[in-house]
Amino acid sequence: MNALKHMKILYVNDRNSDEEYGVSELKDYCNNIIISNNSINAIEVYKEEKPEIVIYSISFPKIKEEEFIKQIKSINKDAQVIITTEHIDKKKLYNAINFHLIKYLAYPFNMNSLLDSLNECIKSIDSHTSNIIKLSDSLTYDKFNRTLLKNNELISLSEKETNFFDILVKKRDRAISYEEFNQIIWHGEMTKDALRSIVKDLRKKIDKTIIKNVSGIGYRLDI
Repeated sequence: MNALKHMKILYVNDRNSDEEYGVSELKDYCNNIIISNNSINAIEVYKEEKPEIVIYSISFPKIKEEEFIKQIKSINKDAQVIITTEHIDKKKLYNAINFHLIKYLAYPFNMNSLLDSLNECIKSIDSHTSNIIKLSDSLTYDKFNRTLLKNNELISLSEKETNFFDILVKKRDRAISYEEFNQIIWHGEMTKDALRSIVKDLRKKIDKTIIKNVSGIGYRLDI
């Protein structure tokens, strides 16, 4: 958590409420938090203060979140933005990928969820990489939110399909063994039929060729 102490965070509270959700706890981890209660004013604050991370808390925004994000990204295309909101729907998940956001967090969330999101921001800042991965012309994956788009449409995945695909993406430089899938997803109780069923269903949803069987070993992404 030492890195977080040295980060400058802009917290934008556009919820028509005096409540600054999570800010008091966050001050235990970060020494430099700037608070704005107006999303319009926050744009000017961002230009002046140049914070590394923005947390945008929305309910009845003066600026729609899409416009707010666009304005922030126009100032700094690598801006790290976390959106906290009342609920998350498919459009918001799509926006997370489209705008290269780190995370949408729905109220109520715990401090650990916020800290996880902030740590992902720090990783992106340090590595100059995004949590959004372009797998092909048609497929885009958000490895932090674990969401997948095909031709700009959100793909609905089961929990095991999500876990399987997430492993493939995060370890895409090599083949993943059957035993690894067994231990990580099925906790030692996998059957070959269960694994084949996951692969078959995923191939129907995304692309028959992107998941490659490596004989005698397991599976890998062919990208």
